[in-house]
Amino acid sequence: MDFTREVVVPAALSEILGRIFAFLFDSFPRPSPGDRELHRRRLERLLGNIGSMVEEAEGRHITNQQLLSHLQVLTAGMYRGRFALEVTDLDDSSRNTVGDDDDNVDSDDTTTDAAASNAGKRSFALCPSFDRAKRSRVTSLILGAGASGSGGDGGTERLAAVVEELEGLTRDYMREFILLVQGYPRKVHRPVRTTLYMDRCVFGRHVEKERVVDFLLQRAPSGRAPYLSVLALVGAKKVGKTTLVKHACDDERVRGHFARIEWFETPDVVRAGGLPGQYMWESGGPEYLAGVRRILAEPRFAGPSPSLLVFEDAWPMDEAAWAALASSPTPLGDGSKLLLTCRDADLARLGTADPVVLHTLQQEEYWYYFKAFAFGGADPRDHPRVAAVAREISKHLERTFLDARVLGTLLRANFDARFWRRVLAAIVSCERRPMHVGVLLELLPVRGRLQSYGYCRSPPKFTVQDVLSAGASGHDGGSGSGSEEGFTVHLCRETLYMDHWYSITFKNDDRAPTPTPVVTT
Repeated sequence: MDFTREVVVPAALSEILGRIFAFLFDSFPRPSPGDRELHRRRLERLLGNIGSMVEEAEGRHITNQQLLSHLQVLTAGMYRGRFALEVTDLDDSSRNTVGDDDDNVDSDDTTTDAAASNAGKRSFALCPSFDRAKRSRVTSLILGAGASGSGGDGGTERLAAVVEELEGLTRDYMREFILLVQGYPRKVHRPVRTTLYMDRCVFGRHVEKERVVDFLLQRAPSGRAPYLSVLALVGAKKVGKTTLVKHACDDERVRGHFARIEWFETPDVVRAGGLPGQYMWESGGPEYLAGVRRILAEPRFAGPSPSLLVFEDAWPMDEAAWAALASSPTPLGDGSKLLLTCRDADLARLGTADPVVLHTLQQEEYWYYFKAFAFGGADPRDHPRVAAVAREISKHLERTFLDARVLGTLLRANFDARFWRRVLAAIVSCERRPMHVGVLLELLPVRGRLQSYGYCRSPPKFTVQDVLSAGASGHDGGSGSGSEEGFTVHLCRETLYMDHWYSITFKNDDRAPTPTPVVTT
């Protein structure tokens, strides 16, 4: 009786349940491998067509806003298609490399079952014929295609959905779009789209850049109010407002149009509008507007030639006082323009044109920007384990350009899955903003306090990799510059419009003795 209850009954139940699950699985219609390959070929052909359309449009000076909107839709669809194709390939590569892990798991399960048997307790398990792959497929059918890690059927459905979307785009836009684009002049110089010059490429902001350039080149009516021609760029912190303006100012048409281009940060403006000896200001106070008024009245901007004045992170200003300033004649040359970057949408009302609103990049588009820094010229499909971690990192980042540049460069210099998992864990638990600063504080073996981070005109002596190497060799990277007060670490270099370095500075902790630094360079 004990033999029947402990051996025969569990074996019979296992066989019955295995047959039921197999019957349910075979009852569901599944796309055939031929359908998947057909979708892949159609998607590759569509991406080739759309990519050529986007490249042709980005190589021309387009001023029509409706046509730029069409270009934006086509670009977003192109990145969604590329992302779907690459994710499907990465999922296939990941499944092909899990054999060793499955063997280890199976051996662990065997050991566990043996231990349970020795203890006189039998755990219920499906028969061996109902293998791991069938269990994964059944889970996928019950919980959805994405529940079990994007199985083969889910990949086919993903490809089919993207193909249907892109076919609709090409059907709606293809012929008319090509005809209209060909009527605009070609650009003379285009940046090389490589990781070495990635900071000079207008990634994800081509349409917005063309809108800014079109505003700057428009001839404003002279001799009547409003005398100021103003455009506001609105967006969240670190979304890329200043970077977009730099791209616009670096355009050859803009450089040739304005005799003078000058930038003004918030401290510069409030110092110009404050009282002598004043070092503290209240955000939104009258000093900012007074500073703008004094800057506009400076003699260097007077004359017949137009000037471009860029005010970064502009403070809120009284709308009535601004209207009075805009309606008063200024010594600015005819055709002069003002650009305001701000986070407050209310400031957009101060502009004389519709504001340019910046949003974060879509996940599919951001993946390509992040991948350019993290992998360089390597193909993620050749490194499926690392690529899986990279996809998770990309999902958890806040889709800012600086996060991708700093952390992507760090990952590429340490191309190891274990290190990448450390970075992922630091990102998930990071509460500090900007995120790349919080992650570096977690990873770097620094014995000091964060003092500042930002841009500097001279290159710092040490890089992040220098500090990591010092920590790995057993030395403390606490004062890598050799200074008793602190040290600065170079994070990335930006050559767009002006050459400067983004860095982070640490101050030595006076509460503990500072060790002698040993950093390899």
